[in-house]
Amino acid sequence: MSSLVEDVLHWSQCNLRNINWCKTKDLILGSNSAKNFCRELCVDGNVVKRVSVYKLLGVTVDDTLKWKSHVNFTCAEASKRLHFLKILKRSSFSIGDLLCFYTSAVRPVLEYACPMWHNSLTNEQCQQIESIQRCALKIICGQNYTGYYEICSNLELFSLVDRRSELCKAFFEKSVLDGNSCLHYLLPP
Repeated sequence: MSSLVEDVLHWSQCNLRNINWCKTKDLILGSNSAKNFCRELCVDGNVVKRVSVYKLLGVTVDDTLKWKSHVNFTCAEASKRLHFLKILKRSSFSIGDLLCFYTSAVRPVLEYACPMWHNSLTNEQCQQIESIQRCALKIICGQNYTGYYEICSNLELFSLVDRRSELCKAFFEKSVLDGNSCLHYLLPP
């Protein structure tokens, strides 16, 4: 057994934490040769299931550290919420109310934990995410939809790429400036 696994077991015992072997997964990052080299992880008679994709705290991570699985899952979840936007539109909600629903129930799904993954997206993945916002604007504005950034009542939405960039910048600045941030100690002075 590796010393890292022994350290985790020791920590869990010292802190009175039980490891749930049903929820514990083995995700090996790297090339296929590295994955083939690694033995099955077995601790105290429990075999840890090896996976190639795992969802942790709402972020889908795969063994290649590419974000295709995460983007696909995120877009699927946001698309489900567009259905409710359509229902609200059919119920004659105002454009302001529809926009409020989009910005509070759909867009957060598309931006969740973006400082972790935003800078690693391909252009195709960015467009896939952006297409959800375009669909929302078509629902909100209907026939009055004239373009990507403009909403028929002169309200404006920024592209999701720009929003994610700003969110990442704000997160970094908070981590650097806030001495109480849990990430502050990881950054050089």
